[in-house]
Amino acid sequence: MMVAVTKPPFSYDELDEYLRGGGHHDAVGMSAIDGLIAALVAAPAFVYPDEWLPLIFGGRRPRMREGSAELRAVQAIFQRYNEVSAILAERPHDYCPIFMIHADAIVVAPWAAGFILGIALRQEAWATSILLTPHRSLLVPILIHQELGAKLIPDMLPADDAQCHRPDAHHQIPSAVVAIRRICNPRRAAEAKPTPSTSARIRRRR
Repeated sequence: MMVAVTKPPFSYDELDEYLRGGGHHDAVGMSAIDGLIAALVAAPAFVYPDEWLPLIFGGRRPRMREGSAELRAVQAIFQRYNEVSAILAERPHDYCPIFMIHADAIVVAPWAAGFILGIALRQEAWATSILLTPHRSLLVPILIHQELGAKLIPDMLPADDAQCHRPDAHHQIPSAVVAIRRICNPRRAAEAKPTPSTSARIRRRR
């Protein structure tokens, strides 16, 4: 009798190779995914997977057949999502982003691009919670790595200061993400809390 073997999720290195290998180096890779996940977990509003998963798979929903590479990729992505969610909630001092390493140097730009993509999914909520408040200074070490991001904080980032921020940005980003989640979490929790009318409807259905 044949027994189906369930393949495990990709490792994060395998996921990066699956998405960016074969010459597709401009595709979304593990570092950008990790930045996106950080923004999703820290965000002031929840974003459903159906909205953000297609951003990783070329604008389409992944086909998740049993044992397929796409299923293993999605499993790895959600594994990291759950890791980041648990770490930021339970032991925030242990949070460590997944940055790219090139020629022994840490490259933050892909991670930052993913984070900015996450902001774009809930722009209004980010604006009222972070971007249009004094808390937006927390985003400086993230946004300076992308031209679009820098445009969101022009008054906080004189051109001659940009280069000064970049070398130490990877040290500042973990604490920035932790602080952003702490600020945004009350709003997110309130959003998730059922309204009295919703609770009443739930009770009547029982």
